[in-house]
Amino acid sequence: MRISRLFLPLATALLAASVTVGAADNKNCLPLKLDKETLAFKGGERLVYTIHYKWGLINADVAQATLKIDSTVFNGRSCYHGSLKGKIQKVYETVFKLKEDFDCWFTTDDFKPMRFTRDCREGGYWCTNLYTYHSDHIDAQINNSRKGEFTVQLPLDECTYDVASLFFLIRNVDVSKLQAGGRYPMTYACDHKVRSIYFKYYGIEDKKVPGKGVMRCHKFGFEVPRGEAFDGNDSLFAWFSDDANRIPVYFVAPLRIGEVRGRLYDATGLRHPFTSVVE
Repeated sequence: MRISRLFLPLATALLAASVTVGAADNKNCLPLKLDKETLAFKGGERLVYTIHYKWGLINADVAQATLKIDSTVFNGRSCYHGSLKGKIQKVYETVFKLKEDFDCWFTTDDFKPMRFTRDCREGGYWCTNLYTYHSDHIDAQINNSRKGEFTVQLPLDECTYDVASLFFLIRNVDVSKLQAGGRYPMTYACDHKVRSIYFKYYGIEDKKVPGKGVMRCHKFGFEVPRGEAFDGNDSLFAWFSDDANRIPVYFVAPLRIGEVRGRLYDATGLRHPFTSVVE
């Protein structure tokens, strides 16, 4: 199994509730709460996750992922720069060679995506993405060790974002407008495709997060597509803190080989008090 798949569930979990976001009156979009005074994050926030893998005799923390967001200016517009960086722990570096980085830029006033990049290096395989957003399409420049360099134009509407920006948008979804047990469509662009899956909202649940205690959370589960990492028979589950920060604190995902779990290790620069811990 390629060890980079340990980061795929984290990416999927973080976008689980927000992959289709936009105008509340669009049936394919989820409502966002974008009031500047109540946004779930601010520039300077940093979240660190521990990635745990279990298969056979292997039962260990093997990697770390860092989620950051900063305020900046891009093409003359005030925007956020978000990033997700994944890295294998040093003890495993002699066995696994891995780098998985996502970066995004989106406007601060209406959360419109402006730019997206991906840089993946894994053993002898590598790939890069560069998205430039226009009003109705994405110019995607793709380069990888299998197909070389090519360009593709992807469709774009108000409900489609890239993987990286969704990590941040998810936290501003108005969950009061979701129904417990409801099944919702999701759309996101990555590499040379626009993909769709579904998620389910389970409501409020107390979740024990190792090293952090029991937290009151919003629970989401979603259907993962059959492919190299997933067998398509099970759902991935993710828990988000039930406070104004809406931090993803835990996820669990069955893989074709083994199971991966991710948990919040550290959180700094939060916009609001972290109040979801109940014991």
